[in-house]
Amino acid sequence: MTFFWIPALIPLLGALILLLCPAWPICKWEGATNTDEIIHNWKKFGIYLAVNILGCAILASLFWWGAVSKQYFPEVWNYRIVSTRHEAQWTTEESETYTTTDSDGNSTTHTRYYTEKHGPYWYTTDEYGSESRIDEQTYNQWIATWGNEKQVGIHKGSSAGWDRSIDGPIKESYWPQTFVTIWPSEEIRKYKNKVRVSNSVFKYGEATKEQKARFPRPADQGNGSPIISYGPAFSEADIMLLRRVNAQLGVANRIHAMLVVFGKEPRSVVTDALVAWQGPNKNELCTFISLDGTNVNWVEVHSWMDNTTLHGIVRDELVSGFSIKKYADLLLEYCPKHWKKKDFTAMNEYLHVSINPIWIILALIFSVILGIVSYFVIENCLGEPDRRTHYDYY
Repeated sequence: MTFFWIPALIPLLGALILLLCPAWPICKWEGATNTDEIIHNWKKFGIYLAVNILGCAILASLFWWGAVSKQYFPEVWNYRIVSTRHEAQWTTEESETYTTTDSDGNSTTHTRYYTEKHGPYWYTTDEYGSESRIDEQTYNQWIATWGNEKQVGIHKGSSAGWDRSIDGPIKESYWPQTFVTIWPSEEIRKYKNKVRVSNSVFKYGEATKEQKARFPRPADQGNGSPIISYGPAFSEADIMLLRRVNAQLGVANRIHAMLVVFGKEPRSVVTDALVAWQGPNKNELCTFISLDGTNVNWVEVHSWMDNTTLHGIVRDELVSGFSIKKYADLLLEYCPKHWKKKDFTAMNEYLHVSINPIWIILALIFSVILGIVSYFVIENCLGEPDRRTHYDYY
């Protein structure tokens, strides 16, 4: 609330100072000499007040965001690409008007006609309806996988003079609704998690430098991979399979399943990772597993879910034997039934996170500076309507 009062009080305080001092007299008994001067000073006063209210509101918002930004953390959102579009190159006749001046100062307006080339362009559309530009190689790879490209329109070309007109066909292709043809994609977004920055009973212990160095949060590094391995190697096909699983579940179930794999290490390494991360992200289902060749040493599953039925199912199934295919099948079968992402709204409202006073002090300082600078700028730009000697009125 402190940041709310800054744009409400600082501009009013500056306005009060101007009203009490003779800098911009706004009535005759304060020193104004005529009606024109009074109107002019009221104009400057109104501009000053508007500029400072708006400016202080912007400053307060910026410093407020700086103060609370530590409560926001990156997480991975998974989704499918559902269509592609290719717009072949086409041409259009364009014109521009310009003016030239001869040595006698006479101006002449000219119009130039020319041919403009557009494209080629390649686009994708995801499940959220967002469109993104891609390159030709990626486009060709996926239309070959989907196998259903067709022309849906055309950009009719035109040209200037004797240039050749080029028509640009528009082609589209669509995901054929099969799992093996899913084009997975992901995006890093931010969410509020006060637990990590509060003195809460839910908070994990303080991480050491060694723990933080070994276990950086994957999403913080921009890493949306479904496999985080500290030893065992996995093929691109394994990674693609789990990316498709995450894409299949992502929008409907709001989940990012992450397999964290260790070699022959003690179970305590899980605690090290969780302490370094300060817990999983709210949409993460983290499966920790230790592999000694094909043998499973131990499995632990962690998330923010209150109901841990899914944890037990995945753990028990993987302890009896592990493969990427088995893990993928477990996620596809049981996540829609048992995964429910925890709602952090109530927890975020309950937990109190103190704001560093330096943000409030900086907001106040910059707001005061704005008030002082804006006064001199307005005074310099607008000045006074006349400079006649002021008389006192009784």
